[in-house]
Amino acid sequence: MGEPTQILKSLNEARNICLATPSIYPQVVPGVLPVVGPQQPLELRRWGSDFLAETFASPVLPAEDKQKLCLGVLDTLRSYLYRKEEMGEEEDAAVVKSAVQCAASIYPLVFRHTLSVQDSAEVWAKMSSIKSYILRTMDSASAGVRICGIKFIARVVQVQTPGVIADPRRPEQNEISLALLSRDHPVLQPSQLEAEASGLLDRLLGVLQDNSPDALVVTATLSALSVLVQRRASISSKILMTVLNYNPLTLAANGLAKMGGKERVAVRSTTRTTMSFLLNVLKRNQNHPMAQRLQQRTEQLRHSLIDVFSETGPGKRPAPEEPTDGLDNNKRLRTEQATANGITPQQQGYIPPLPPGPISYAQLFNLGADPKVAGIDVSTLPAPIVNQLVVVLLSKLDQQRLTTAITAVQQRFLEYKKRSSADLLKGILGMTNGKTAMNHDAEGAMAVAGREAQVANQMDFEGQMQQPGVGGPVQKFVLEAAPPLTERERDEWSKMAMGRVFGTLGELDKEVKAKGGKKADEGGKGFMRMVSSGLGQDRDGWVTLLIRLVTRSTFDLSGNEEGVVKMEGEETSLVKKNGQGFVMADGIRQRLLDYVMEDFRRRIDVAIAWLNEEWYSDRLAYTTLHPKEDGCENVGKPSMDDLPNYTTSCLRVLDTLITYLDTKDGRIIIRFLSEIPEIDARILDRVRKVADDPERVQMACQTLLYLIMFRPPVRVLAVDAAEALWRSNDDAKAAVGKILTKWRPGVLEEGKVEGEEVKAEG
Repeated sequence: MGEPTQILKSLNEARNICLATPSIYPQVVPGVLPVVGPQQPLELRRWGSDFLAETFASPVLPAEDKQKLCLGVLDTLRSYLYRKEEMGEEEDAAVVKSAVQCAASIYPLVFRHTLSVQDSAEVWAKMSSIKSYILRTMDSASAGVRICGIKFIARVVQVQTPGVIADPRRPEQNEISLALLSRDHPVLQPSQLEAEASGLLDRLLGVLQDNSPDALVVTATLSALSVLVQRRASISSKILMTVLNYNPLTLAANGLAKMGGKERVAVRSTTRTTMSFLLNVLKRNQNHPMAQRLQQRTEQLRHSLIDVFSETGPGKRPAPEEPTDGLDNNKRLRTEQATANGITPQQQGYIPPLPPGPISYAQLFNLGADPKVAGIDVSTLPAPIVNQLVVVLLSKLDQQRLTTAITAVQQRFLEYKKRSSADLLKGILGMTNGKTAMNHDAEGAMAVAGREAQVANQMDFEGQMQQPGVGGPVQKFVLEAAPPLTERERDEWSKMAMGRVFGTLGELDKEVKAKGGKKADEGGKGFMRMVSSGLGQDRDGWVTLLIRLVTRSTFDLSGNEEGVVKMEGEETSLVKKNGQGFVMADGIRQRLLDYVMEDFRRRIDVAIAWLNEEWYSDRLAYTTLHPKEDGCENVGKPSMDDLPNYTTSCLRVLDTLITYLDTKDGRIIIRFLSEIPEIDARILDRVRKVADDPERVQMACQTLLYLIMFRPPVRVLAVDAAEALWRSNDDAKAAVGKILTKWRPGVLEEGKVEGEEVKAEG
């Protein structure tokens, strides 16, 4: 142990010199590598891996020096990682952790070296070997190694994703990314690297999509993704959508009582890390397109975290359950003092007596016995502050206490009425006592009884309660009508109502996922579905309600249409005559479209139901506007130009859906086109444009073949679209040729003749 100890002492001195003078790193690192190689003792390997990770992560060491040094450390890092394969023994976890961290730092440097040097295949092969080992063993490694592996994956995704080129004339100053790679590079293949980066990004996002219970892994993943969101705009939307859909409170689904200390810490940690992630995105870009959703999700997580940990009070122990008779004298003394201050008796139903004489409204409604509270003049507070306080207090008020207080005020008011009636009757009797004492006849007694009845009747209808400082009976209270809303206020309240409706829909979606995707089958299906059967507890019922709101209110079916159809090229829409800035139906349509596209693979049924309702409503409006004549049917069938809302919504959904479709989503578009009620050439043109992407040619051809075979009404249009695709897209000729061989062979014969003529002319 003496020799390694002496070597470590010398190495630490060299390290301190490098920290003080970073310019000598290029001289120290090559000399240190043989001393910390794979054949050396564990203490030296640990020191060497830590030193290499620290060197390439140092912000004071220039990038040019790191670029030169990175090539010499590849063999050492590879020997650390492949120690079991080469020497038959497991490497220490601390050494592997530092080696992976160092690999994450040098990966961009090796990538840049490979870009600039044409004969760098051997260098890139070493780096690829290191990357392969890290990706293969990361999931089964220890926690520290896995966290460093997450950082390495994020760095690979960052490098192998196209970035922004600030100055094409100075490539050495641009950020290292796939945008610097030329298509004809002899070593690196752009398509393979980009596909690998996409797969690794899905691997990172899978941690959040699977709701991993490991708080360390989730926190490391969110930290790595925050860098990618900041520096790679092309994938930021995908990352943000995944983080928005991630629920860090999954561990708390069984309740706080079933959670241990470790689970509680994990829930708090992951939730706060997610909130910090979203807030950092907002801080960097206040005008982010998803700023509102990010803010709403942050507030939702904050309130949910409070609700989860508020069962026994945040950070407090529950109150001990002990009988009242078991309280000691000190506790009983404090209880009696609280009773004297007017706190506890009010909760127990105690009603303080009214003071003698005339009383004010303040005295009537004041149920406490504390004179300090009764002496507060609320009228000195500004009205806006009072309005805010009243709303908050009413929302936090216990319903039972409020009911008890209202009952107490009613009893005090009845008591005061009886007292006032008795005082008035006493005065009247005092005035008549002299006369009755002198006469003692029946006429005097009847007069007194009549006056008593008259006063009693009057007190039953008019309360003789005195107002503060002013005498007189209580008048009827009439609530003033609210001022009319302006156009801007109406738009704001409409948007707020729409947001709350879709918020409820989001909560119902969570309930469906929590139940394993099972949906309640209530109220039937189709156009005759009873919306109210599952309202408030059924996701399908809520979706149907939203669709009916947007589709059944477009036209006035009594014959007075409120809109006109506007044609602009291929786009058709309904324009309101009143010229409102915000139309509720259009707003709901946009929110429905956004809702479907957030998870289009699971919510494609919502888009299909929406478009079917649009078609039904437009057809019903067309039939109403073009009634039957002389008992004959309507002349001709309405085209899609006569169905403005259906046509516009269908094209918008299809245009948006096409941008998200992957090569494995062929069934999605086939289902969509097979279940919407009507198709025309414009829709098939969108399908044909899918084949502009060489990777999605097969998907477009399969869609057209399905429509030709199983949807006869649009068979001719689908064959025409296939022919147009065959003529305009060379990549699709092989796949489309199989369709045309059966359904339009003349096109292929024509193509062969044209090809022979071209050969003959050549």
